[in-house]
Amino acid sequence: MNKKIIMIAIVIACLTYASFLYLKKDDDQQVEETNIETIIYKDEEGDLIPVNVNVHNQMEMETDIRNKLDLMKSSQMESYGLYPLFDSRLEIQSLELEDGVLSVSFNDYLYSNQDALDILEALTYVFTDYDDVQQLKLQIDGQNITYLPNSIIPLNQLTKNLGLNNFEEASFLLHQSIPVMIYREKNIHDYLYYVPTILRINENDSLEDQVQTILNHLNSQINLLSVSQEDNVLNIELDSNILLDNETIDHTLEELIVLSLTSLEGVDDVQILINGENVRNQETSQIFYNYIKM
Repeated sequence: MNKKIIMIAIVIACLTYASFLYLKKDDDQQVEETNIETIIYKDEEGDLIPVNVNVHNQMEMETDIRNKLDLMKSSQMESYGLYPLFDSRLEIQSLELEDGVLSVSFNDYLYSNQDALDILEALTYVFTDYDDVQQLKLQIDGQNITYLPNSIIPLNQLTKNLGLNNFEEASFLLHQSIPVMIYREKNIHDYLYYVPTILRINENDSLEDQVQTILNHLNSQINLLSVSQEDNVLNIELDSNILLDNETIDHTLEELIVLSLTSLEGVDDVQILINGENVRNQETSQIFYNYIKM
């Protein structure tokens, strides 16, 4: 057994026997500062579920990408309701990064018995999660490919904007409007996950209309009173009807609002005001979800 196989086995063993999920945290739980990596699995209903994993040691990008793919092929997370997205025989043959474009060559098991859109979303989301990568280019046996079988989605637009859990199949629907990642809660095997879904909104709508559209998808009871943006901070004033009995905002609702609204272009942080008071409980940078501590 070579060194790579031993390392992968150790990682999987840690995930299976020594990990636990912070899928719904209490307020006093803290996520340690470490290297957080995102991998994608699928649940029984076909939703793509991003999972944030503490990998401890920072690795070179090529090694990191290969390890991520190995984890996404693994069936070791099935007890958590998470299933492998890729064929176990799928292998990366080579990687090359040039001018922000990451070219990845696979063997011909790239699309074996898999949904093409799910494959494109998961690979793009995970492999573009590096500062130096702006676009993903797919190859099979070293040859560029423009489409996957049974798919009309062109492969020349594989950027982070593709998102996760798109439900439109036509390529013009995927690329003619503003993609916004909204988050919802989902119970899977008695664990609570945050599931991102792409919502496409009219780019000609006002900022207020865009924000209200997003909030309506999170909770129909949220009433937006006003919205403004200063630099990269979005300020929203909400009706007090969403406050709990103790005059605070529900922790999960706060996280879903912030995660969803920060997917708007140019928005890095969100201030939530109710009755003129900021009701945020935590910093945006402290929001971790679907977290596995190893």
